[in-house]
Amino acid sequence: MIQLRPASIAVAGLAVAGLVAGCSNETAPTVPAAAKPVATTPADTALEASASPDTSSQPAPTATRVLPAPELSELGTTFTQDGASAFAGYYVQVLNYSRNSGDAGPLRAISDAGCSGCSYNIDEIQKMLEGGYSHVGLETRFRGTWYLQWSPDIGEIQMDVYVDRDPHVIVDENGREAAQIPGAKEASFFLWLKWVDGRWLVWETE
Repeated sequence: MIQLRPASIAVAGLAVAGLVAGCSNETAPTVPAAAKPVATTPADTALEASASPDTSSQPAPTATRVLPAPELSELGTTFTQDGASAFAGYYVQVLNYSRNSGDAGPLRAISDAGCSGCSYNIDEIQKMLEGGYSHVGLETRFRGTWYLQWSPDIGEIQMDVYVDRDPHVIVDENGREAAQIPGAKEASFFLWLKWVDGRWLVWETE
């Protein structure tokens, strides 16, 4: 085992809000029932949707909010263990951005087409968008990585990624609370990266 790579080494300034999905103990919130076109696997952090007192005085969120897209650091473009860890921090930022904005484009751009965990994340984002739901107060912070396997000969690295997440709520298109999502401390998920055409791609995540 290689020791935990702290967030300060891997990537700096991770203040973008978001939720890491497809994880072993930090999964995506299930879309509230009214928005589900098909059945989905219940997430361990999502509570059953419930109506809240009228919050019509609050402005209704737009389906897609304009947020600054995250940028990959120079370190995250290098074919090294530290570079892979920096990219993992960037991946968390991209998930944050996609879940808060409804724009899954940056997530698709760094995910291999055969990545089932990536497809799950993208589908969840699309269901939220189609149902008119959005996150309020969602923030996941990247803490670091623990390398499980480093195979430079084939350009692959597998790791656990550690994050913290604050509690937040999901609101509908009218700004009414639909679900409360509890926070998580020292949560982790599996990430498998592959070096393809001079850059890291998410090969699989769960």
